[in-house]
Amino acid sequence: GSWIIKLPSEKFDGVPENEFSMMTLARLAGMNVPAVELVDAATIDGLPREVAGFRGQSLAIERFDRLSNGSAVHIEDFAQIFGIYPADKYKRASAVSITTVIATESGDDDVREFIRRLTFNTLIGNADMHVKNCSVYYPDRHTARLAPAYDFVSTIAYPGLDDEEAALKFSRTKRFDAFGVDELEHLAGRAGLPAKMVIDTAKETAERFQEVWPAEQKNLPLHPNVIEAIERQLAGTGGAAKQLK
Repeated sequence: GSWIIKLPSEKFDGVPENEFSMMTLARLAGMNVPAVELVDAATIDGLPREVAGFRGQSLAIERFDRLSNGSAVHIEDFAQIFGIYPADKYKRASAVSITTVIATESGDDDVREFIRRLTFNTLIGNADMHVKNCSVYYPDRHTARLAPAYDFVSTIAYPGLDDEEAALKFSRTKRFDAFGVDELEHLAGRAGLPAKMVIDTAKETAERFQEVWPAEQKNLPLHPNVIEAIERQLAGTGGAAKQLK
């Protein structure tokens, strides 16, 4: 089909609402995000018997790996690109290695887009942005492009997932509170990119997020624990909010 459905979590409340909200915020902050909708799980037909009884909101995401005629667009996540087994999706890669591939295969526009996503996911406290949560695809059948964003969730809102570190190293560290100008300059140097481009993109993203977050948190279907977690992230461990001003 042309849409993917993500059902409610059996363990945590409000995960579809969380992802819908983070994806909406990412779009408002200037990122390439597919269409997303919240759908009552009880209204979805054709679900497998074992999940047909789920209740609550589900997340529907429009597929970007399909053309208008329904044919498939080739897509590769970064676990495939690096030859990493799914069990090792938190290992053997970093934001530097992903940025280097994007710069080599696609170019500056997609590098900026990846830096926007890296900054955004630091600000919201997504500690699960691993190599399978970033892909390239070939919309013209020939040229590799950074695929639209997916799987943006503020994971720090949930017990046991309230980590102070990203899933992958930025350049030298995984710590959210170390994501700032110095770490981005180091990342740019290792990836062979102009530091100004990387730092300016991150600063612009942090500024744009600070503009949209105060108003949109009232408009989006966010559970209080998610709002509180992001506020803590921005005030405390979310070093990007302070270091990128």
